[in-house]
Amino acid sequence: MLSSLVHKQVSPYHIGWSGPVEDVIKCNFDSAYDALSRESMSGFIFCDNDGLIMAAGVSFHRHVADTFVVEALACLQATIFAKDLGFAKVVIEGDSLTVIKKVCSSTPDGSLIGPIIHDIREASKGFDSVIFGFVHRDANITAHTLAREGKEQRSSMFWIEEAPPGTTAAVARD
Repeated sequence: MLSSLVHKQVSPYHIGWSGPVEDVIKCNFDSAYDALSRESMSGFIFCDNDGLIMAAGVSFHRHVADTFVVEALACLQATIFAKDLGFAKVVIEGDSLTVIKKVCSSTPDGSLIGPIIHDIREASKGFDSVIFGFVHRDANITAHTLAREGKEQRSSMFWIEEAPPGTTAAVARD
């Protein structure tokens, strides 16, 4: 059952970045959206409990309906990438409270982002432990920086144990 795999974070607001406990990988995701072109870029970064970058990625999307779809796609891409990398225990955080609430709900979602929410829930079944949590935008600067920088490239890219220079600098500031 999904409820045994997906957990709601108890403290919904974080002012600054905090690392996960040992053996848990933390992922922050965000997106950049251009309503005029209907293009978006998802950004996601994975760090260990020491704050070291384990992986990062950006995923380019065309024909995106709105910002809720953009954030849901970012969460989905982060979840799939974490699963592909073989991470067993993850905390996945983003600054879209709507997406996090819908992912953590056990009820079917009939909204526009419902199919994406379903895919996130299905992808999350591959982990030993997964927690989806909400963070304030101020605690999600690194993922936002990554998405914004990736938007300039207009293509999907992935990094292992590194990230683009601007993102690495944002991690160091956090």
